[in-house]
Amino acid sequence: MTRRYVVALAAVALLAVAGLGAFQALVAAHDRTLAVVNMSGRQRMLSQRIALYVEKLVENRCVSSRADCVTELREAVEQFATAHRALAFGSAQLDVPGPTSPEVQGLYFAGTPSLHEQVERYAAAARLVAEAAPEELSAEAEAVRLVLTQGPGALLDGLDKIVLQYQLDGERALEDLRRMELMLVAMTLLTLLLEASLIFRPMVGRIRSQFDRIDRMSESLRRANEDLEARVAERTRELADAKAEAEKANRSKSRFLAAAGHDMLQPLQAAEMFTGLLDGEDLSDRGRAVLTDLRRTQGSLRHLVNSVLEVSKLEAGTVTPTLRPVAVRPLLHGLAAEFGPQALDKDLRLNVVAPDLWVETDPLLMERILRNLVGNAVRYTQEGGLVIGARRRGGRVWLQIYDSGVGIAPADHLRIFQEFVQVGDATHDRSEGLGLGLAIVDRLCRLMGHRVWVKSHPGRGACFTVDCRQASAPAEHFPDA
Repeated sequence: MTRRYVVALAAVALLAVAGLGAFQALVAAHDRTLAVVNMSGRQRMLSQRIALYVEKLVENRCVSSRADCVTELREAVEQFATAHRALAFGSAQLDVPGPTSPEVQGLYFAGTPSLHEQVERYAAAARLVAEAAPEELSAEAEAVRLVLTQGPGALLDGLDKIVLQYQLDGERALEDLRRMELMLVAMTLLTLLLEASLIFRPMVGRIRSQFDRIDRMSESLRRANEDLEARVAERTRELADAKAEAEKANRSKSRFLAAAGHDMLQPLQAAEMFTGLLDGEDLSDRGRAVLTDLRRTQGSLRHLVNSVLEVSKLEAGTVTPTLRPVAVRPLLHGLAAEFGPQALDKDLRLNVVAPDLWVETDPLLMERILRNLVGNAVRYTQEGGLVIGARRRGGRVWLQIYDSGVGIAPADHLRIFQEFVQVGDATHDRSEGLGLGLAIVDRLCRLMGHRVWVKSHPGRGACFTVDCRQASAPAEHFPDA
């Protein structure tokens, strides 16, 4: 199809160029015909003018001086002879092609004497008259008689025939060019018709079929899209229903655990009471060791139950923080006093860096957060020590707990804040936790708009940071001036 289109365009272009060439040739031929006809007509006029000047010289009737008549005669003769040579033999200088047909050629050179010979003799006789002295000129002189008899007679008739023949040749050439132009126009129209029938019509049909195929594909895509949207909507409803059921079940579980917390702690309290009663009895050494283990087990069990209940309360949404300005220094010193004995039992150093800063937080929830972090630091540090401190960063306050414990791999820095995730090797004591402590820390921080993260490497300890908004001390904190 592309090849046909290129060929058709080339044919149309060729015909257009040919038509332009024919038009240019028509214009040029018309111009040449006009020039030749004008020149032929001027020959007739010049022949009569030459005869008129000869007659004036012979009869001495020049309007001005004789010399002016002679000059005008010579100019007329030269124009007449130059034009004759151009018409008979052609002239590039005058843009005259010469005889335009065999008929013109015959009119110039056929017969005895030919028109060419007559013109040459006429011009020669006129030159003799122009060169002759006044006394030599008379009506009986041969040159004068030739000019005066041929100019108005045979020569004039021959020139009239030449002019007529040039006109006929010009009209014939124009008619031929017009026929050629009409033929080119007809060929152009035929080419366009063939192009329309052999190229554009199949092309239009192909384009229409492609558009039909595109419409069918669009319709198929539309139906597929509607089907997909329906499936997505159905799956979305199913997922929403499943999520709602899961959330409902989770809330029910959380409410159950939160509500059952008191009932879960009652047996534990009873066991602790019985353990206290046994502590007052006279027990053997073995019984005293069992009692110590029992107390430790009860403490671990209470910690586990409290952790589960705390997570359940957070999931149930029953924990509502009350944010207010809280002094950092007494908070950190209270934690140091609480965990100091445990650190001393493990021969660990416990330092406190407590600047005079205030943070906007819930004091009870913040105490739970820091208690979990300090408890983990003491539990997983075997030697060295830990530091509880705070420092200001712009408009924020970072509460930080450093330890020299086993450390945490970078891959676990995010995992440790998930529920039921514990890291470390099997030698660590897992009896006091289910991996809920850091999950509770993360949830409480997010509940109050705080942020918590850890920096640590195995064997190089850990640093937990709680990012809080700095607050101003309340007015009642300052004594009256």
